[in-house]
Amino acid sequence: MSGRKHRGSENMENLCPVTRKRSTSKNGAAAAAAVSAALVSATKSVNYEHPSSPSALTYEALEEMGIGMLDSEESSSSALSAMALAVSASATSDDNSNEMTPMSTNVPPMAHQLQQQQRLSLNSTADTTLDSSVSGNTTIVEDAQQRLLRQSAEKLQALAQAKRTALGPEGGSNSNSPSKRFRNPLTAVTCNNQSESLAPLNFQPSTSRLAQVRQANKSAASPPPPPNRRIVPAAESFFVFRTPSMSAHINSGINYFDRLSDEILLGIFKWLPKKTLLRMAIVSKRFNRCSRDETLWPRLDLGLRTFRPGALEQIMRRGVQVLRLAQTTVHEPAFTPSAAPFKARLQYLDLSMAAISKSSLRTLFSQCRQLKKVSLESTELDDDICAEIAKNKSLEAVNLTMASGLTANSVRVMMESLTNLSSLNISWTDLSADAVTALVANISPNVIRLNIAGCRRVLFDSHVATLQRRCPQLLELDLSDCNSLTPEAIPAIMKFNMLEYLSVSRCYLIPATRFIELKGMPSLTYLDIFGMLSDAAMEVLEKQMPKMGINKFIHSSVSRPTVGTRRTSIWGLRTRD
Repeated sequence: MSGRKHRGSENMENLCPVTRKRSTSKNGAAAAAAVSAALVSATKSVNYEHPSSPSALTYEALEEMGIGMLDSEESSSSALSAMALAVSASATSDDNSNEMTPMSTNVPPMAHQLQQQQRLSLNSTADTTLDSSVSGNTTIVEDAQQRLLRQSAEKLQALAQAKRTALGPEGGSNSNSPSKRFRNPLTAVTCNNQSESLAPLNFQPSTSRLAQVRQANKSAASPPPPPNRRIVPAAESFFVFRTPSMSAHINSGINYFDRLSDEILLGIFKWLPKKTLLRMAIVSKRFNRCSRDETLWPRLDLGLRTFRPGALEQIMRRGVQVLRLAQTTVHEPAFTPSAAPFKARLQYLDLSMAAISKSSLRTLFSQCRQLKKVSLESTELDDDICAEIAKNKSLEAVNLTMASGLTANSVRVMMESLTNLSSLNISWTDLSADAVTALVANISPNVIRLNIAGCRRVLFDSHVATLQRRCPQLLELDLSDCNSLTPEAIPAIMKFNMLEYLSVSRCYLIPATRFIELKGMPSLTYLDIFGMLSDAAMEVLEKQMPKMGINKFIHSSVSRPTVGTRRTSIWGLRTRD
């Protein structure tokens, strides 16, 4: 019995298609012999039974005997030969049978069957008494066949029980179990070199006892659905998620911006460019009011632009604090005469080389009282404009380079009023001698950077001495192109104990030998004397003053809003967002 179990398990491993193991020719022949013996013994007495009989030669019976689907070439050829022999044995088990089994109705008769039929036909013409004796013996043969049938069924059941016992209570974990496979409906049986396809079977899983037990265990393990929960079919559980259409909100007539506070709107508007803010002002009255808020216009760069009449007033009313209008063109009238007066919040203004009329400039400065730094380079001024500038008591830097229209009175008013002034550039303004005298006599002692270059015949040594007494803390002094200065100005210059930068370029009345005396100034770091010495004399002077930088700066940077290539900032402050 143990040997039979061993051979059964070996046949299972060799014939199962899951593992795809190829058996040797020896094992295949042994399996074929075992299958042939089982089939012959089982089919000798089942040909007349109905196919649905539990002991009939069906795929279920073959599976219970351990004969599964075939995979390898050698094992499949051996098993098919065994099946052919079984079919032949079932066809000749009864010499008196004139009917075929359902599985072999179309199989042609073999040689020994033809001989048997001829012998029966010859005997039929013999003595009729023999027929009666044969009919009497038929009942005995049928009883014997029934006994053999029951014995074959018992053997098959015992074989199936032995197989289930070998696999274990759960059918084992081996994937070679026949219940895990599907039958091949196209298996062909070869008999006497002629092949007939078996009847097609449906693609259903195994109906063996082991498969039924597994299905029952699986159904018991799955939890039942809740009593109040409806089981949704697969077709109903499918849905498509779509984003809600925005057209429904747009056509609803609801203005969601009205639900936002002004603070939230301003927080949104501050990220918009200035051009977009101007377009937002024409959307609605609320947007117009919010877009004009002064928190959205802290700085503005409108250099190289052309302003229409009244545009400058609109800019000033938005509360701009840092405004760059260099090289702009402002058309008249820049301010509406009938408009209500306002006080601008402007603190840093760059009007360098701007084309603006005196009246517009006067109106502009009349609205400004918080200016800290202003540049009016190359602009036309008068006494009224200077008076309006002087009213900005907090002015710290003023750039009036090449400005025209300055008089002694206007200079005196500004110098007397601008007490917090620390940087002044009034070079090349064509000042008179009286204007220079008013300048040096009334300048604020807080000035530390001063540029009065270009006073060719109106600035004298006495003015330098007065300036030294008025502003002893000067750090930068530019006296370039003051042709009236003589060597007597050198002692007065050397009295500036904190002076770091000095420019006396093109002061031709001062001899080159007097510049060597300036090395006695401990704080002097840079000296510009362009056009005063030859190259040989310059080398000698550099050797005499090795710690001093000579002719390092061509242009002065006193009070200038932009220096070098920095065109997006004025006095170090950004003008663009």
